[in-house]
Amino acid sequence: MERKKLLYWSVQFAGWTAYFLFSILLLFSTEDFISTVNLYIYAALSILAAIMVSHGIRYVIIKRSLLSKPINQLILITLLLTIVAGFTLETFQHFFEKIIEIDFLVDTDRKDEPFQLGTFLFGVSRSIILFLLWSGFYYVFAIVEKSRAQEILNLKWEASKNEIELKNLRAQLNPHFLFNSLNSIRALIGINPDQAKTSVTQLSMLLRRSISLGKLRLIPLKEELDLVKIYLDLEQVRFEERLQTDFQISQDSLPLEIPPLMVQTVVENAIKHGISKSIDGGVIRVISKKVDDTLDITVSNSGELSQNNDEGGIGISNTKKRLEILYGKDACFSINQIGDEVVVKINITYK
Repeated sequence: MERKKLLYWSVQFAGWTAYFLFSILLLFSTEDFISTVNLYIYAALSILAAIMVSHGIRYVIIKRSLLSKPINQLILITLLLTIVAGFTLETFQHFFEKIIEIDFLVDTDRKDEPFQLGTFLFGVSRSIILFLLWSGFYYVFAIVEKSRAQEILNLKWEASKNEIELKNLRAQLNPHFLFNSLNSIRALIGINPDQAKTSVTQLSMLLRRSISLGKLRLIPLKEELDLVKIYLDLEQVRFEERLQTDFQISQDSLPLEIPPLMVQTVVENAIKHGISKSIDGGVIRVISKKVDDTLDITVSNSGELSQNNDEGGIGISNTKKRLEILYGKDACFSINQIGDEVVVKINITYK
């Protein structure tokens, strides 16, 4: 706000000073012109008067909210304001001429000159045109500023809305993750009670980390993969030799940030809809690499993709929404059947 005020007063002073100095320069072309101190005092007082009058116009524009009025009212009120301003400025200048002996022409005593209505009205008309131009420039400036302020407000509202949606999406992941993990342990209870107890301890650690990471907006890929590995270790007890894992991770991709639990939900989906439905089980393969400014993540699992493409449920749809909110067109998510594997590809371009 202080910056805008400084800009406003600087433009006011510079604009009116330039106008009155230009007027004085025109007098230099007159052969009878004499440069006097009084003339410059008169010019300085005229500049102050012009600034004061134009600021008065601005005060009325803001006080009466003229920019929000219909265009016909705006034009009419602006015209009336500039007429009053023109008469006011010219009256000030006429008064200054009388109290200051301005002798800038040879053999001319302006102090004793009789009042000439024609000359006065000509000066008024000139001032009206000046204030009309000033008002036009101010309206353009005000409209641009209002547009920018509205754009910033819209961006803030959009960011706030997106943040709320992201929080809701992240909140959905924790119960979803807990439900899947409890299902795994439930299956172990009847088969291996001792291992089920061990798995409960693992699950406790896993949930603690997933909840703490799930509260963050973004996390390094390394932290996400550490969580995925703990989860797969837990599932390895359940599926034994039916579950095989393969991690191909490039070191330069590990520091890159991604939405928390993004890879985790894809892996859960692979377990639920791929490995668990196959008698022979299969392989879950996680590959990550950095190509220029893009992070490429591939998660594949043995199995077949449902024809309706709706097997992902809340986990996949959640991941897609978060990527769209956070990165827009800079992120891409795809899930396809390639041979005897279901392949999920995630690409994020960092700018």
